[in-house]
Amino acid sequence: MATGVAAEGASMASRIREGLSPPAPDPNPLPTTPTTPTTATAAAAMPPPPHTPLVGCEAGSFAEATITSRLPAILASMIADVEAEAQQAAAAQAQEPQAAQQVAAGLAELRALRAAMLDNAALPPLVPAATAPAMTQVLLDAANACVELAASRQQAQAAAAAGSSGSSARQAEMMLQPTWLGFPWLLVECYKYGAIHAAMTRQLALAGMDPFRKQKVAGWRKSVPAAADMAAEAELLLQALHTAAAGGDAGQQRAAAKAACLAALQMALWGNKADLSLLVNAAGLDAAALGLGSGAAAAAQQQQQTGSELVPASHVIVDHSEAVWGALDSLRTRRLQRLHGSGSGGSSNSGGGGAGAGALPALQSQSAPASKPPPPPPCVRLDVVLDNSGLELFADLCLADLGVEAGVADHVVLHGKQISWFVSDTLAPDLDWLLADCEAEQPPPGADKVSAAAWGAVRRLAARWRAHLAAGRWSWSAHPFWTTPAPYCWMAHVAPDLYGQLAASDLIILKGDLNYRKLTHDCRWPHDTPFEESLQGFKPAPLVALRTCKADVVAGLARGQSEALSAADADWLVNGKWGMVQGAWL
Repeated sequence: MATGVAAEGASMASRIREGLSPPAPDPNPLPTTPTTPTTATAAAAMPPPPHTPLVGCEAGSFAEATITSRLPAILASMIADVEAEAQQAAAAQAQEPQAAQQVAAGLAELRALRAAMLDNAALPPLVPAATAPAMTQVLLDAANACVELAASRQQAQAAAAAGSSGSSARQAEMMLQPTWLGFPWLLVECYKYGAIHAAMTRQLALAGMDPFRKQKVAGWRKSVPAAADMAAEAELLLQALHTAAAGGDAGQQRAAAKAACLAALQMALWGNKADLSLLVNAAGLDAAALGLGSGAAAAAQQQQQTGSELVPASHVIVDHSEAVWGALDSLRTRRLQRLHGSGSGGSSNSGGGGAGAGALPALQSQSAPASKPPPPPPCVRLDVVLDNSGLELFADLCLADLGVEAGVADHVVLHGKQISWFVSDTLAPDLDWLLADCEAEQPPPGADKVSAAAWGAVRRLAARWRAHLAAGRWSWSAHPFWTTPAPYCWMAHVAPDLYGQLAASDLIILKGDLNYRKLTHDCRWPHDTPFEESLQGFKPAPLVALRTCKADVVAGLARGQSEALSAADADWLVNGKWGMVQGAWL
């Protein structure tokens, strides 16, 4: 297993480095084969951002405030949590002096990382411990390759701008420096979490610890009442699906499926507000303001009737929900063709079935008994690229559950992370402890306002989700590419195996702001740029991005909408109060 991961990791880093400028020409070059990658070929496969990237050296920008203030504060809070957990572990059991030395060394490395950030120091290569797992070596090498490529490209761009005057020239001068403020914001923030992982895994006493576990659990437990409200709504939707199925009326079944899918999209969208990477610690989470209670979808629909077209009262500034439902409905039709093809008459042309699906009944009636019928349409697969653990993960599992129960999917792949990432991103242990918390007889500590009946709905959902995992209807995946700084338009070149996996999907749902930033290369697109154009060729399968805006990158708005939103809310791009349900290739 480790061998395969190591090979893939080596491939990612080497593929990224193919984009570096070639060395001086060899006077006696060896012959190359036509398949040998060239710098030009790699550059085309890994395009730079076509517009100015979000960068900390832009004075007064959200990126500058993040890198100089919020990220160091998050790191300070994390260091305090790691130190406290290590002290508790030492007090609970006899500890070898060597373990205490390891903890001290790890904390010193983390404090040095924070000091370097505050000093706007250069970003040195991330060095794994000699005993680090293959996966750690994979991720750190890929991060280093991204830094090297960014430095090479930025130096070329800054050199081209030399001699000009004004603020852009000063910014170009800073971008010549490979520092926290000189590199793109997304790159340095990803580098930060790679550096944390390197420091933690370097010390045996810290290697198995999630440094953000305390904040994740605290954030989840503050939001349990919102999860209970969501569970009640999910159960009502499940009941409506079962009632429609028992009635046998195809129109009612389709209507129930549509209601379930649209409500699930709203849950998953607004669950993204629970993002701990925007907070110094989980104490800042305002669960009451998440707006995820029962009937949220109906309330949003009512609000849309009173809002303007450019500034909707629902706060969903791009809403492709109906188009997403259209894609899901086609998948549902295809699935019904496979399950009931022999008696489905001529209804198969309404969905996205495989080749020959529409002609299946006629072929069956005319063929000799010995002939083989056409293959049924393939199983329907959804991929959900997860974001935050806790409440957002709970909402995403509601989405996956309702998708299966509404008949739009046979299989859901949940894509998470392999290392602690952006504070609250979902790891496999986060899924495990969330399910365990939800299966408990009583709500977790601090959730005393949740009634026994409300908690019962949470427990029943958790039991269903365990069953989905056990039966193989859901599966977990965590490719190392998700924890690199690389934008998704590079994926086909850098991680072709992952791109191939996603190409087998019928619909990819990408959750949260970080996924959106990587989809759009985290640069200043004109806000009315078509969303599909901003993906720069990333097209493994139809996709939808569900995101609340927490970074000043956006595409796909109507003309004049950005100005109208700025007039209504000056911080609409970054405060997480405005959402997007944005589809491509549907």
